[in-house]
Amino acid sequence: MKTVLITGAAGGLGICLAREYLSRGFMVFGVDVVQHPETDSLLEEANGQFDFFRADVSDSASVQHMAEYVGAKTEALDILVNCAGIIRPESEYLLEDFDIDGSMKLFNVNALGPLRVTKACIGLLRKGQDKLLVNISSEAGSMTSHADYINRYDYCMSKAALNIQSVILQRYLKPEGIRVLLFNPGWMHTPMGGPEAPVDPAVSARGIADLAESLRTRPDSYMYWNYNGMERPW
Repeated sequence: MKTVLITGAAGGLGICLAREYLSRGFMVFGVDVVQHPETDSLLEEANGQFDFFRADVSDSASVQHMAEYVGAKTEALDILVNCAGIIRPESEYLLEDFDIDGSMKLFNVNALGPLRVTKACIGLLRKGQDKLLVNISSEAGSMTSHADYINRYDYCMSKAALNIQSVILQRYLKPEGIRVLLFNPGWMHTPMGGPEAPVDPAVSARGIADLAESLRTRPDSYMYWNYNGMERPW
């Protein structure tokens, strides 16, 4: 049975990705800082194919405990999906009112969190069959098409940092056959995206999983994509 680890798996896109990979026959390891009732329901429905561990991707010790837990359950990971991410209400403020020091937690989760998880789990990923690392980015990380934001400094900058992190990781890991992909999941109606967002997170999750499968064996293809199959400009 193939295995996938998904951070941010307690809700939003993360739990939709968990459901999507369960439907494809994967053993799914879900990680999040909290455990919601929806997580409990999925644990009951999955017949042992979903395992959940509470961990904070902004804390190195917590991430290491998570990796040790997963390593005790499986010898390898086929896919690692860094989906955990946050935005804060203060991100909406314009420059004059923007709290720069308050941005550090967001950077720690959105930019450094994926690097922590990748570092802790790279040994398991190296032993996997698919050898696929997926980082969930955003249009906010694109220098070319970032929705013309005049705010959200910390969120946009954290996703741009995740993008360059992924480029560096792909250079480093490509000789080992590990594929790194970035996805913009779209503006989704999740707790983060809000009720007016047009994209169903389940549709986004399906698109990401389909693209990841088709692109993982094409190591020289483009690496930054929209969930619907369109290339996302850097």
